Amino acid sequence: MNVASTTGNKPLEVITLSDGKSLTAEILPFGAIIKSIKFNNQEMTLAVSDPQYYLENPFYLGATVGRYANRIENAHFVLSGTEYQLKANNGPNSLHGGEKGFNKVLWQVTKQNSNEVELYYCSADGEEGFPGQLHVWQTITACNGELRLSYKAKTDKETLVNFTNHCYFNLEGSESINDHLLQINTATYLPIDSNSIPLAHHEDGSGSCFDFTNPKRIGDALCAHHAQLNAGSGFDHCYIFSDDSRLKTMAILTSPHTGVNLTLKSTQPGMQLYTANFVGSPFKARQAVCLEAQNWPNAANRSDFPKANLLPDEEYSQQIIFSFTQ
Repeated sequence: MNVASTTGNKPLEVITLSDGKSLTAEILPFGAIIKSIKFNNQEMTLAVSDPQYYLENPFYLGATVGRYANRIENAHFVLSGTEYQLKANNGPNSLHGGEKGFNKVLWQVTKQNSNEVELYYCSADGEEGFPGQLHVWQTITACNGELRLSYKAKTDKETLVNFTNHCYFNLEGSESINDHLLQINTATYLPIDSNSIPLAHHEDGSGSCFDFTNPKRIGDALCAHHAQLNAGSGFDHCYIFSDDSRLKTMAILTSPHTGVNLTLKSTQPGMQLYTANFVGSPFKARQAVCLEAQNWPNAANRSDFPKANLLPDEEYSQQIIFSFTQ
């Protein structure tokens, strides 16, 4: 795929947002990508200075992923009796919307000021195999040390919808995430098979390396001997929360070296913990951690998972907030 043709071979536009105090963020309309977040002038994410890097962006740095974040088993699902087959781009599975997900398209800037931008994208019926024409709006706001993401979507035909942001966080600019402390406000997660698809049961990780209900050094958890760490080559698991529209605090990430805290809040029912197990040049594996608020993986094929479909008379609405303090 020649993604450069999407932008007419022009340099990628970079939009800078600021809360006027401690937080600035750089946003690319291409891929609705959060290129950079700086708090008190310090970079909080894995970021590449050259915007053109993000045309390919093989590791989804800061990207908006959709239509369906995470994996759909065998790139196949059924909606109201109709079978749909997607392109497999992660072994047998569909990952993050397929070969040309929302991270590979140019979003339209519909509103913009010094601290907020609204981005819009219309995904055609049949794009990457997904049914329905889907209209998507994303508003990104910098305010009082927070970067707030608001997603809305409407469809003309029953479809799947699940968006998240894929920022890689490192709150100290180090070459390893090991010393960061992580707290997650649940110990229940979805164990996975060898293809990273959730198994049939939930798992209570209390007392194990998956238990972050009290702040824990990530490096210590990664050193544990656990079959599920082997399955994911590290943490690549969804922690599950209540399936409601309530804005809830999911996780707190802390650097003991800088004293910076990142609090993740969201209305989503799950959070994928990913310890950058397969990130390559210019970065090192496990140099950062992703806290991806989203629906549960493969929910399209699991009736016991939170609702993954969107109907024409409904509106998809979710929030993600990254809150920084020091």
